Amino acid sequence: MRFERKQAHVLLLAAAAVPLAAFADEVILKSGGRLSGRIVSQTATDLQVDVGAGRIGVPLSSVAHIDKGQSPLQVYEERAGRLAPGDVEGWLVLGEWASSRGLGTQAREAYNRAHNASPDDPRANTALGHVQIDGRWVSEEEGYRARGYVQFEGEWMTAAEEQAIQRERAQAQAFEKATRDARQAEANAREAEARAREAEAKATEVPELTGIPMWYGWGAGPNTWSSGPILAPPPTVKK
Repeated sequence: MRFERKQAHVLLLAAAAVPLAAFADEVILKSGGRLSGRIVSQTATDLQVDVGAGRIGVPLSSVAHIDKGQSPLQVYEERAGRLAPGDVEGWLVLGEWASSRGLGTQAREAYNRAHNASPDDPRANTALGHVQIDGRWVSEEEGYRARGYVQFEGEWMTAAEEQAIQRERAQAQAFEKATRDARQAEANAREAEARAREAEAKATEVPELTGIPMWYGWGAGPNTWSSGPILAPPPTVKK
């Protein structure tokens, strides 16, 4: 940890010795990866690297070392700064070079410069994805729409193809719903059948008698009981 802090401090001092915008760097990471670009800002804890398509923040604790030298981005900027606005060929060549180095944003910028200088140049239009309709160069979107295509979920296709996809999806959804409904109906039937069996079982049960019979302790007792009053015998008098 102490070594990493010392290394980060050394990197910070080295970067501060030269204006950051004046050079480009290869940032080598401890994980083995690397970033090729230009450091546009740096603090004691992290740095910002412009890689062409945007800026990436890198913690200094993850940096192994920085190799100073020209990056593709800096080469592009230097070459672009020497080109005249109307140099169609120069911008086309620079666009191809930037594309081969993975600088997509800069390549499109160079092709746009060539297109602005010569709107009908076929190389610039093709590089920008333009298509020719009735002798006129239009954007890719305009070209698709002019030929009757529609954009569906980021893809260009014919209206018939879109309708087929929508129809297939609707059929699939209907099938899934029918399957769910059938499963639910089956589950409901099983539940109703179980409730019916439970009710039938309760109806056939013999109630269990509890408590002590009234005649307990008096013998079996008569089979029938008189409905009239019960008369006691007269008392016996001793002489």
